Amino acid sequence: MSEELVNRCECVGRTFAQLKAYESFEQAQQATGCGAECEGCVPYLKLMFQTGETAFAIDDPRLP
Repeated sequence: MSEELVNRCECVGRTFAQLKAYESFEQAQQATGCGAECEGCVPYLKLMFQTGETAFAIDDPRLP
């Protein structure tokens, strides 16, 4: 059974790989609105900008 990965902001329909083009979470959020609607991806987006990774396990132990 393969593990589901979190790799996109569903609210704005953008993958983390696409959002990684911005320099920071704040810049990506301002430009696209990512993380502003349901906020479910915010911890993953912040981790992406820290690590450069673009896909995460739902229960990634590095999340707050």
